[in-house]
Amino acid sequence: MRILLLVCFVSSTLTCAHSQIVQIIAEPFAQHDTTGIADLEGMTTYRIYAEMTNVDDELSAIFGDSESPLHISSTTGFYNNTLGSDLGWEVNPALLAFFPLVNYDSWLTIGASNSAEGANMGNTIGMESAFESFNSNGAFIVDDFIGGSIFTLAGDPAAAAGEDFRVLIAQLTTSGTIESSLNMQMFVNGLQSQNSVVQNATIVFPIGCNDLSACNYTSDATDSSTCTYPLDCEDCSGNCIDANDDGICDCNEPEITPGCTQADADNYSPEATTDDGSCVFGGCTYISAYNYDPLATYDAGNCSFPGCTNPIALNYDSNAEADNGECLVLGCMDPLGYDFNPVANVPGICEFPAPCVSDIDGDGAVDVFDLLIFFESYGQPCQ
Repeated sequence: MRILLLVCFVSSTLTCAHSQIVQIIAEPFAQHDTTGIADLEGMTTYRIYAEMTNVDDELSAIFGDSESPLHISSTTGFYNNTLGSDLGWEVNPALLAFFPLVNYDSWLTIGASNSAEGANMGNTIGMESAFESFNSNGAFIVDDFIGGSIFTLAGDPAAAAGEDFRVLIAQLTTSGTIESSLNMQMFVNGLQSQNSVVQNATIVFPIGCNDLSACNYTSDATDSSTCTYPLDCEDCSGNCIDANDDGICDCNEPEITPGCTQADADNYSPEATTDDGSCVFGGCTYISAYNYDPLATYDAGNCSFPGCTNPIALNYDSNAEADNGECLVLGCMDPLGYDFNPVANVPGICEFPAPCVSDIDGDGAVDVFDLLIFFESYGQPCQ
């Protein structure tokens, strides 16, 4: 078989080994209906991977000839940027930020998507006409008698399967349907003596939506790029969403603005439509104060404490702002005293009038009745 001569050019020893390439899969890298790039509208950029079974499996070559053609085509051709490259390991990463379209250029590779990821171990042979067609919006085909190959040397770190068990082999941007037939050589566990060849492999494209939260989820799906989701105002069936079941669509509900809705609060917000418990009130927080406010959330320094407000009281409190009815007033509490004080509640010294000896009947006046009493007792001994 002529292709063995080409593969032997890449690998020094060939032995039969069970294939370790599980499948060739495509993953959407960018859906250009959402990237906003007018030149790529309607296109999808795919990253193509060879899946393997061991961490240290290595992909050594992608090849084709007349007996095992290598074929990659699209019904609408592939997008190729003039600043792009035929091979992923030739892409200059410095260009990507300045020329965004280069990010979606179509190319083939073994492991590397730009020169920073490559180890300068890859090369090609017999691929000139295939790339010429590919860059002219045509198919990539290697089917001549001599054949051709994209290859790398054993030990290339970019060619190893790694923890995700796969190796990047292409980036393809197109709006059409891709058809493919790929031939690959690999080293099982990285050993050249354990060579394995896979022929006529086709790229498996993701199908259906695999997101449980999407409207079009299917259990056997493999693609998230085709998922559709309910709108903000409608569910998957187009019904109005009414989360609080109040008969008003959520999108038509008044805008909810949380805040303090209590007008007497320090932080009252007239724009708030629902109280969020953030209201704060200033007031007296001392229980013993006259104006203690149990609703106050912080002390405003306005506490009023009760006390005696009578300036003549023994316990007069000049700081008291309310009388507590406990004033102590010193004074004469005897109504007979000259200085009798009706508000006194602490006994003091009373001043009484001097006795009037001529007022015998004690009616407060010396009159004829006192004289008569005197005549009655005149001459009688005092007892």
